[in-house]
Amino acid sequence: MPREVQKMAVPRESAAVVPSVARAVRVLELLASAPEGLTLTEVARALGMPPSSALAICTTLRQEGLANRTRERRYTLGPGILALAEKYTRGGLPALFMRACRDVFPDDRETVVLVVREWHEVVYLAQRPGNRPLAVNYHLGMRLPAHTTASGRASLSTLPDGEVREIYAFARPTAEHAGVPGPEIDLLLEDLHETRRRGYAVDDEQTAPGMVCLGVPITVAGGRATTAAVAVSLVKSTVTDEVLSEYVTLMRTLADTLSAGGAGGD
Repeated sequence: MPREVQKMAVPRESAAVVPSVARAVRVLELLASAPEGLTLTEVARALGMPPSSALAICTTLRQEGLANRTRERRYTLGPGILALAEKYTRGGLPALFMRACRDVFPDDRETVVLVVREWHEVVYLAQRPGNRPLAVNYHLGMRLPAHTTASGRASLSTLPDGEVREIYAFARPTAEHAGVPGPEIDLLLEDLHETRRRGYAVDDEQTAPGMVCLGVPITVAGGRATTAAVAVSLVKSTVTDEVLSEYVTLMRTLADTLSAGGAGGD
């Protein structure tokens, strides 16, 4: 199975952690949250590490092209991040998704996306853009609150109620989504129960005005859930019962294709 799907199905705690690598990742995530860059002192203070450790990590990241240092001695992400992202989309699950979209969908009218849920957010891994004048456009690495999206609720629907409650008991909005209210947990659980019953989630203008999105979770061999899901964005005024039925079938086929494709490797 693709390593991305396999990894999503396995709890992080089951793998050994290399502390130095984890610290480097934390630095990259911190720099990603600060487009204007951060000084070495700010990096060290934010992550609670000695300045010498922060310097060693930032210097290594610079040498590898994953970080830059400006004339004002502020550290930012480097162009190597883009190169890695581009290589990532050419293989693994995103590549399988793009091939499956070409096989499953009869045309390019609607935008279709692949996401992975990280705790209470979804991260967009790939999209097949639609050609309608009115459409939702996503970009690689974009994050949205899971409870507001069809893909996020599709992923959450595979979890037991207790785990969903745990996620939102500790979830805090990121700075980017500080204005987005958290879910009313009992209402969210009702929606997830309905999503589980019918096999797909619905986002009725929560992500974008005038749009309806349908989301379906991706599983692996034996029906084991992953944190990945696919979704399609539809112009609400075009959604009839016939159109809804058509795209529910297409999205289930797409999810099944990705799930089955993982069993034989890629």
